[in-house]
Amino acid sequence: MIYSIYTKKEIKERPQRKKVVLESYVIGQNAPTVLICPGGAYKFVSDFNEGKPYAERLNERGYNAFVLFYSVGSGNGRFPYPLEDTARAIQFIKSKAEELNINADAISLMGSSAGGHLCAFFATQYERFEKEYNGESYSLKPKALVLSYPVITMGELTHKVSRRIFLGAFSGKAEREKASVELNVTEDYPPTFMWHNKDDASVPVENSIMLHEALDEKGVQNELHLYETGGHGIGLAEGKDAEGWIEKAIDFLDKQ
Repeated sequence: MIYSIYTKKEIKERPQRKKVVLESYVIGQNAPTVLICPGGAYKFVSDFNEGKPYAERLNERGYNAFVLFYSVGSGNGRFPYPLEDTARAIQFIKSKAEELNINADAISLMGSSAGGHLCAFFATQYERFEKEYNGESYSLKPKALVLSYPVITMGELTHKVSRRIFLGAFSGKAEREKASVELNVTEDYPPTFMWHNKDDASVPVENSIMLHEALDEKGVQNELHLYETGGHGIGLAEGKDAEGWIEKAIDFLDKQ
């Protein structure tokens, strides 16, 4: 099932919103829920390897899942649009909880690469997007995060294409620091599971290490799994060193 999450009025205000949709993988059963944000450098949404396969595995483990096709591309992938999409997706899912027989009291986020940045950064920014939706107020704080080879920093070790699209070609130091997750976590940050390949030539492994160290410093529960080889954008990592990471990640979610 594909859901449009913006109203006709909102789409008229910004036509790009017509492309922002949720793909549902619902098993019902009042089961917990995960919102998935695939990667794609904020240029596109890589659902084929970092969306649908994750959702199907989550279903097998007793989770409802939704894949978010958020705002991407030049101009459209610019801050704050992807964050607004994430906030609206959570509001929409929570508003549908009874109808779909899902547990949406607390929604976990799962993101890869630039989608990992979106999820991780949203967890530092969610309060600014909390407002009434259809007459109801919903908490937007993620229950937990699962991050696959995420972009974390907007500094020197960032993925430069992701940064250029998200912050623009001429972002300054202040903007970059504000959007660098490792500089903005607090003691209230959600429990976080991360994994990364050491030979990732697109998003340096230091991104995950920086977040891990920042969370440790704040006393936030987190797990970091590092693998020797596998590169970037490998999804479920079948046949790679990281194969089975998603089972570890779901085990982590089970404990939250």
